[in-house]
Amino acid sequence: MNKQRRKELEDLHENLQYLHEKLKMIMAQEEQSEDAICSMMEAAECIAGALDFLEEIE
Repeated sequence: MNKQRRKELEDLHENLQYLHEKLKMIMAQEEQSEDAICSMMEAAECIAGALDFLEEIE
């Protein structure tokens, strides 16, 4: 894997990490809708899975 691809993966990892943290923060603030919380939890799990796969590449 060349240097540019590695940098692109690092940037993607950082962006996903930011989104994951932001989503968890929103979930903590959400108290009105169980459906919204379930959907956000599933989204957070998907992002966490993507982060795991990206970490395996590095």
